[in-house]
Amino acid sequence: MSDAIILSIITPERCLLKEVQARIVTLNGSEGQIQILPGHAPMIGTLEAGLFSYEAISGDPATGVISSGFFEVRDDVVTVMAETLELSGEIDVSRAKAAQERAEKTLRDSAFDEAVFRKFQLKLQRSLVRQQAASKK
Repeated sequence: MSDAIILSIITPERCLLKEVQARIVTLNGSEGQIQILPGHAPMIGTLEAGLFSYEAISGDPATGVISSGFFEVRDDVVTVMAETLELSGEIDVSRAKAAQERAEKTLRDSAFDEAVFRKFQLKLQRSLVRQQAASKK
């Protein structure tokens, strides 16, 4: 068993990490939070909006937000493919608070079908997670 995992995180806009050695990776999967350590069993999963973190062997831990996506773990290699991703230091807290207020107002003031309701629930969830991540700078 290795003492590190190899982590890559990509989005349609950028490659945040490519083959970085890490001690631990924490993701918010569809079944809840998952921590991946060296020697983890192979798996593929979906990501939900939530915090992610990793601790690189060469440096400090990093935290951020992933909106949704997929991940794969195989042979101590973790690949994260996210729709959107922001590191804690990149988050505009005032923008996240404004998004929270808009989503809450829409959810309070409107009557709409289930799909539209779910869309605004997700917007609210993302804004809250972004604020939470920003507080971890």
